[in-house]
Formats: sequence, C-alpha cells, structure tokens
Amino acid sequence: MYLMLLAIPLLLGLACSSGSSDNGSGALATAARGADETLSILLMARDVEVGEARLPVVVLLSDENRTRLDDRLDDLEFAYRHADDEQFSALSGVVWRPWPVRGGAYTGTPAFDRPGVWEVQVTLTENGESRVGSTFLQVNQDSSAPSVGDEAPLTVSKTASTVDEVRQISSAFNPDPRFYSLSLDQALTNGRPTVVLFSTPAFCVTQTCGPQLDTLGELMEEHGERVDFIHVEIFDNIREMLDTGDSTIGEVAQPVEDWSLITEPWTFFVDSQGVITSRFEQFTTLDELSEAADLLLAAS
Repeated sequence: MYLMLLAIPLLLGLACSSGSSDNGSGALATAARGADETLSILLMARDVEVGEARLPVVVLLSDENRTRLDDRLDDLEFAYRHADDEQFSALSGVVWRPWPVRGGAYTGTPAFDRPGVWEVQVTLTENGESRVGSTFLQVNQDSSAPSVGDEAPLTVSKTASTVDEVRQISSAFNPDPRFYSLSLDQALTNGRPTVVLFSTPAFCVTQTCGPQLDTLGELMEEHGERVDFIHVEIFDNIREMLDTGDSTIGEVAQPVEDWSLITEPWTFFVDSQGVITSRFEQFTTLDELSEAADLLLAAS
C-alpha cells in the first residue's frame, strides 16, 4: 500500500525540515515557516530528479477552511531555490490546469541543477497586501521511475478481451477492453509507439486515477490507429480487494515493481524503438497529453 500512502507528499516539509545540518535545510525550514506564513503549498509530485521537471502545485489559504486558491494566476508568484542558496529564482511558465476532481493545480517546469532539498515558495498579492507560503521537495540525482531517454522496461502485463474479463484485472468503473488487449511487453516490441498508464481507479488517494484513464481514452480516440494504449493496474489482486472492500490486502503488480514506481498515477510515452519520450507523475490534462503525443509521433 506504499503507493497510495505516497500519492500526495503532504509530509515532505516535515521530513525535510529535520534533515542534516550539512546543507542548511533544517535552518531554512525553520525560517520559512514563521508566523507570517499564511499560505499552504502542496506539491503533487514526489519522484523528482535533477534536470527540468514537471511540478504540479496546489495553493491554499492557511485558514480553518483550507480555502483553495484556484485559477488565480494573476495574483500569484512562484519561486524556488536550493537549500544552500540565498536567493530565489522565479518559476516561470506556470500554467493553471483544471482537473476533473479537486479543482486543479498550477503546473510549472523548474530546472533543478543539483540534488538535495529545494524550497518552493508562493506569494499571493491582493488589495496591496502579500501573503506567502512555502514547502520543500527532495530532488534526487535520478528518479526511481524510468526517465525520458531511457529504454522502457520490458514486462508482462495482464490482458483481457471482454468487459467481464477486464473487470478481473482492472478496478476501472467502466473499463474499455482496448486498454487491455496487448501485454505491455508485446506493445513495446511490435514497432509501434505506446502510451502506458499505471493507476488504480478504485483505490487512488488523489481520486485522479479514474479521470486520468478517461482522459487517456480521449487521446486514444484521436491516435488509437497509430499508437498502442495500455492501462496497468497497480495491484495484482484487484478482484479480491474489490470483493472484500479491504484495500490493505493489495499486492503490488509485477510491472509496477519492474518500472520502480513509488507513486501513482504515472503516464509514459514510448516511441517505436522502445525509448521513453515523455513521462508524467500525477494527473495530466488532455492538452499536456496531446503535446506529448505529437512529440511521440514525431519521434516514431
């Protein structure tokens, strides 16, 4: 169940603030969480590596209602810095992305030039007054999940041909058999590009796994003749989990282990040579997926 528990890294700030004094992260965390901090910042990604990253950010007021500051891009400024740095750098190119559930998120593309603890800060300015909030993110030299440019791991995923058969291997409410007609290893070796989603619609903590599968279905309607689309369920014993209503008995499926995924949902685009061209942690909008599909087809 570690995948679901880590779906939203709500505790990263606490974990990072207790880090070693070698990089100053403890002092930085203490300074940033003073009495004047009136925004709460949630980073909706956890498996982040050095280089350019896609970082979804949720901004809330630190009031008793935890009021979301959705679609307020004109009022917000985003910045980030390494724990060893004095100055922040502006997080440019931030876009508001509406999601089917929970409002949505602001998506930016920071460039992390080294591993370690990084601080993300957001400032709200309205009526001539400013409010600030920050949180922390552990950036690794390499992520656990496969990166862009890597060969996609060959692994066997479960297949089915009818809706009844699919319901034995997928927790989707209304599963589309087309997502389960090929095993992942077959798709990655048949000379066609592939889009694969790892998610668990019925047991997703963020409630975005089902909507992500629906969104991928929209993309499949446009590109299904040229691209293979596959959904891999996070858990191997999904039928047992659904029948008992007990999510604690979930057994992580082998493809998830083979791809070294520690969060979900994840969406990967793989070209006809088996090389990953794009990857997305957490919910990704149709616009973003369509851009990645164009890159995939160009690479294939």
